Amino acid sequence: MEVYLDNSATTRVFPEVAELMTEIMCRDYGNPSSLHIKGVKAEQYVRSAKETLAQILKVEEKELYFTSGGTESDNMALIGCAMANNRRGNHLITTQIEHPAILQTMHYLENLGYRVTYLPVDECGRIRLEDLQHAMTPQTILVSVMHTNNEVGSLQPILEAGELIKEKNPYTLFHVDAVQGFGKARIYPKKMHIDLLSASGHKIHGPKGVGLLYVGQKVKIQPIVFGGGQQQNLRSGTENVPGIVGLAKAA
Repeated sequence: MEVYLDNSATTRVFPEVAELMTEIMCRDYGNPSSLHIKGVKAEQYVRSAKETLAQILKVEEKELYFTSGGTESDNMALIGCAMANNRRGNHLITTQIEHPAILQTMHYLENLGYRVTYLPVDECGRIRLEDLQHAMTPQTILVSVMHTNNEVGSLQPILEAGELIKEKNPYTLFHVDAVQGFGKARIYPKKMHIDLLSASGHKIHGPKGVGLLYVGQKVKIQPIVFGGGQQQNLRSGTENVPGIVGLAKAA
């Protein structure tokens, strides 16, 4: 008998998810951009998955983009928004306990000339809202705070942080890395003042190699992956149909 206790790192794929993905890979394997029957079928799978995920998050389908995982979603949110909004400012805020997908991306942006403030946390691993308030300036274009910490499990005050950010500066964007929280907590971006949200399939008994990025309609963001212009030109590349469907099925 095997006892597995590392679900924060990854989860076993649900059997029904694996069965559905196998069916798509072996039978309905078309390219969603193709105009023939198999391509149209593949596009229908992607559209249905997007509808499911939009209902879960209570957002619009056109606000969802599929990526290769939580890391790409985080990179896309931070770099894409920093590049698109640098005329308004060059200051970014995050926390000292973020996942490396956030921290390393922030270091990259610092090398490009952006200023980054790293908020400390209290003895429970939570940020202090007064620290966030004091850190914000008229030059702050983006704040990124994770929903659930992947090592100690601390939950950040996302709703309160979102309210504070928008009250202080309604133009400051709020990104939430919800890779560990999605599927385990009720997260509604529009009600929580979240402009961008990252999620991943393999944390919720879905497949590895597929992620999700919510981007609010009014968010100004630039692509960081270029190619065939898929997904409204924001994230090019042939869609990973089995992965996308597996993510939605698991969710």
